[in-house]
Amino acid sequence: MNVNVNANKGLARAAASVLLVSFVFGGSAAAHDKDEDAKTLREKAAEEQAQKRAEAEKHDPIDVFVSGDRTPASASAATVTGGELKARPKLRAADVLQAAGGLFAVQHSGGGKANQYFLRGFDIDHGTDLLITVDGIPVNLVSHGHGQGYADVNFLIPELVTSLDVYKGTYYPHLGDFATAGSVDMRLADHLPESFAQLSAGQYGILRGVGAVSRTVGDDWRFTVAGEVAAQNGPFSNPERYQRINAYLRATHDISPSSSVTMTWMSHTGRWNANGQIPERAVEQGLIDRFGTLDPSEGGTTQRHIAAIRYETRIADDAALDVTAYAQRYNWRLYSNFTFFRDDPLHGDQLEQTDERWVLGLNAGTRFLHRHYGPVQIETRAGFQVRSDAIDNSLHHDEARHRLTRLTDAHVAQTSVGLYTEERLAYRNWLALRGGFRVDRMDAIVDDHVSSTSANTVDGTQGALLASPKASLVLAPNPALQLYLNYGRGFHSNDARSRAQTTTAQSLLVPATSYELGLRARPHQALELTVAAFRIDLASELVWVGDAGKTRASGATERLGVEFGGRFSLNRWLFADADVTLNRAQYRESSAAANAIPLAPTRTITAGIAAKAPWGTFGSLRVRHMGERPATPDSSLVAEGFTIVDAQVGHRVGPVEATLDVQNLLNSTWREVQFATTSKLRTDAAPVTELNFTPGWPLTVRGTVAVYF
Repeated sequence: MNVNVNANKGLARAAASVLLVSFVFGGSAAAHDKDEDAKTLREKAAEEQAQKRAEAEKHDPIDVFVSGDRTPASASAATVTGGELKARPKLRAADVLQAAGGLFAVQHSGGGKANQYFLRGFDIDHGTDLLITVDGIPVNLVSHGHGQGYADVNFLIPELVTSLDVYKGTYYPHLGDFATAGSVDMRLADHLPESFAQLSAGQYGILRGVGAVSRTVGDDWRFTVAGEVAAQNGPFSNPERYQRINAYLRATHDISPSSSVTMTWMSHTGRWNANGQIPERAVEQGLIDRFGTLDPSEGGTTQRHIAAIRYETRIADDAALDVTAYAQRYNWRLYSNFTFFRDDPLHGDQLEQTDERWVLGLNAGTRFLHRHYGPVQIETRAGFQVRSDAIDNSLHHDEARHRLTRLTDAHVAQTSVGLYTEERLAYRNWLALRGGFRVDRMDAIVDDHVSSTSANTVDGTQGALLASPKASLVLAPNPALQLYLNYGRGFHSNDARSRAQTTTAQSLLVPATSYELGLRARPHQALELTVAAFRIDLASELVWVGDAGKTRASGATERLGVEFGGRFSLNRWLFADADVTLNRAQYRESSAAANAIPLAPTRTITAGIAAKAPWGTFGSLRVRHMGERPATPDSSLVAEGFTIVDAQVGHRVGPVEATLDVQNLLNSTWREVQFATTSKLRTDAAPVTELNFTPGWPLTVRGTVAVYF
């Protein structure tokens, strides 16, 4: 702890000044008034850190749902605390994300594949319009071998997620690529209040072991080491045989009372089989049952390793600097068969997709608090983000995982740079105004190893620049009521290979503009209500092409919707929440009879109640509902809706805790995903277009025993 604090402050102050010199327009931090009643930034930071540690020390699983920022920019911005996360049944790592109101995560090709996401009228596929980060490190992968923005969170150990920061819309300058429908940042633990070891077992071959040890060394070091080994078969006639191994190591060193450095390592490996998406007629004709498969060789493997170092400091009571550098190594392979024997009647239509890459990145942000100019308080935030992906991916025509033909094989070097700044102005306690600006530059070099001499080559170099203004207004007529008005421009990127194709070139950066009018009310200390009406305009939509097993760009779209949310917390032993979203999604330049966006959700509902008795018994009951939605632009095929109820009950005595999770409590027959696909079976005389689907799991029971120490 005996560190030259002044030298450290000087270095950090210089770095913060470099960040701001080119794009901060807020004025000098040295010019602020010395209001003795105003809290310094260091005092605020100390209070925030103390609050976080106090929350971590609480074993009660019921926490209050609070806004994601002390002065949230929108009615839909929120933070979900670790206590609420613990109270939710979780069969998959992605179930953690469903704590974000209105967000659905489903699975359609074996447990190890990235989930399919739905939010605010978007069928997001595997992450095209949803930015997912872990402590600010991006999970989404650009120009991925299977889908743009592919975001696989199976490397997470859910027990280590301490909170979620949830943002919807494009109003936030620090959020870049893929943050169109929204963004979720998961915060992981530097230190756990208790170390633990737990074992889970359940139906359909579910086995899972997790352990975590958290220690403090001296006054300035904290360590957390965790590991997970899991397996499952699922209810399918072709067992998933999904196996995954996860490892986590984090060390945090407090350099001084105002600065720290955190080093993190995460590793993941997984392999699985998949039953794929089966045609309705195959079940109706009795060729297979709804848990059967037409190609038992579907499945995949994946590996992901992440190393990161983060430096945080607060300087001279009025400035802060936060810098994270990270590196990722990724290796992935997927075997799928969407059309069966439509294209190759002899060998079948199995596809093998691969992706291998390095990802290097740096996130840096700073903020200056100008204290008070009379009744006005001003804060400036600014930062930059740099990311570089070196990608090798390919597509092969296979039979039973044996390669027949190489269809594509390319190397992609893709780099993005983002600069942002935001000025926050608060007038007394009833008015807050934010103005922000973001500039992004993306460049890609594509080297096609297969079709470089054809007319449809994907060779090429391209770049794009996009400027994104942001603005938010918050009015608080009284402490129990806040009104919000938001505007912002954002974007998602397109696959660099499709952008390079000379015959089907698409924009590398696709702008999205969103608007929101919201309200947050607290009629009682234990109750918070939110309402948000929104519109999102997207310049180009990425939609699923079932015949090819990939996405393609289409026309401009608009989404109109309204969200209703409620949170109730009573004496920290009872918690209830509900979120309802109603959406209308359509193409802007299509005929009235064929302007529906396939698979865009029209109605979603999530709700639940959780309780913990003083004697250690706890439990929860949750429901999630998705209404039926068009599967084709003319709505000639309609994807069925579903309603699923999950439950959890448990009891803790001393260091031992036992939990019983029941998913799909009512044993509903439901379809987890559905796609309109033109396919051909061996028994078909000609290809047939209809819904292909992956069945949702039936009632599933899992028991867990944990020992804390």
